[in-house]
Amino acid sequence: MSPASPPEFEPTGGSVTFVGSGPGDLGLLTLAGCRALRYADLVIVDENVDIEAVRSLAPAHAEIRLAGGDDEVTDILGAVARGQKVVRLHAGDYFTDADAAGVLPEVLASAGLRANVVPGINRWSAALSFGGVRATAAFAALDTTVDVPDIDEWPSAGTLIIRGCGETATQVAEQAVRRFGADGSLLYLVGTGSTSQVSEVLTWGEVQTSEVAECFFVVGPGIEDSHRQRYAWFEGKPLFDWRVIAPRTKDDLSALTEELAHYGATTELVATMSIEPPRTEQAMEKAVRGLVDGRYLWLVLTSPHAVSAIWERLTEYGLDSRALSGISLAAVGRGTVDALSRLGLSADLTPVVENTTGALANEFPAYDDLIDPLDRVLVPSADVSVEPLLVGLSRLGWEVEEVTAYRTVRAAPPPAEVRDDIKTGMYDAVVFTSATAVRNMIGIAGKPHAATVVAAIGPATAAACEIHGLRVDVVADAPTFESLAEGLARFADRRRADQIEAGLPVTKPSQRKRRKRRKAVDPAE
Repeated sequence: MSPASPPEFEPTGGSVTFVGSGPGDLGLLTLAGCRALRYADLVIVDENVDIEAVRSLAPAHAEIRLAGGDDEVTDILGAVARGQKVVRLHAGDYFTDADAAGVLPEVLASAGLRANVVPGINRWSAALSFGGVRATAAFAALDTTVDVPDIDEWPSAGTLIIRGCGETATQVAEQAVRRFGADGSLLYLVGTGSTSQVSEVLTWGEVQTSEVAECFFVVGPGIEDSHRQRYAWFEGKPLFDWRVIAPRTKDDLSALTEELAHYGATTELVATMSIEPPRTEQAMEKAVRGLVDGRYLWLVLTSPHAVSAIWERLTEYGLDSRALSGISLAAVGRGTVDALSRLGLSADLTPVVENTTGALANEFPAYDDLIDPLDRVLVPSADVSVEPLLVGLSRLGWEVEEVTAYRTVRAAPPPAEVRDDIKTGMYDAVVFTSATAVRNMIGIAGKPHAATVVAAIGPATAAACEIHGLRVDVVADAPTFESLAEGLARFADRRRADQIEAGLPVTKPSQRKRRKRRKAVDPAE
């Protein structure tokens, strides 16, 4: 019997792409996977995938939902038929994970030429890499997450990688004793690829697998020697498994999060400032009409929120970036430049020496009535003063018009569990990027526990911490995210060295001994 013909291709414009990533970290996503997410209209993700990280990669209009349910195939094919680009994201690789098939065969058979698969980092090579194990010339993989084969059916190879999950991990350990003996050595990996990875060289008789979501057993020569390699590159990172909290004001902290992740930390952002529209819209409406009518020669944007405010009003009038043709754009801050770039615009002037409004005024060209057809500059900003910029541009001969594009207000308090973790020292460190972040965080969430390491991006931020009674452990050498993360990493390295020299166990700041709460006594007893 000849194989069934694929369904006839219908040029609806819709498509479905099954994208694999990698265990433990969405950052293992390939360039092809990132490209698929960038153009997606609908993203369906596994429960163990970081949705916030997905949002940062997908376009703003994309719908993101969790996988599962009896109608998933119908939903995918329906979206494709409506012309949508669908991405089904998996934290691993579809064809090498025994438990990842799911809807894949049915959708591939139904979608035909409108379906695609992007390979991910398979769990087997990830287990070897994150475990620091150099495989022998012949190595094999055994996936027992669905079923544990009899010991006689296990593959034979110099290096064997076994993936277990829950009850199957216990069965694997029991059967392995029959094959390798209770004293046989193995590398046991839990949380592979994450900053909470735990790896131990054990014997099969010592393995404890109770309530383990997923684990790997690696058997082969050199397992004992792999500890030094693994510790050196992954688990030995100075901030490995540190839980860091970063209060965010109006600036994008994604670059800081990446820098801290480089040293092994997991960062949680807490919004301390909320962006709201101005109290009255008349001034902004007049300013945008002036842009469209050619009233201004320069548009100076001091934050990504200013970009958004201008763009929202242009779209309300049915306009796009062409409405700004002929207007020179100046931008302060990397986030502002990126916001313009996402709209297909590029800044004509950005500060070179320092990314501040004052620095922009120092580098701004002077008005020349022989060259410049207009002398007006529009500065949409928050309801806070940008006086150095305004004064600087006026001295250069420009007529500056400032308009309130948005207001910054203190954000609502974070969830109760986050506030409790801040006050009880469950975070290992807090990183402050401005004095405003210090004031706002303490105002909405309270002071960090005394055991929490406090890092400040500069002297002014450190002074704000001290005013509020906080001990500052780290002050960045330069006012950059890179320097702030590096300073915290150096502090952690010194702290670890001091613990080792004193003969103490190496612990994180959050692993201090906690006092037991005194049990309340019932007066009636």
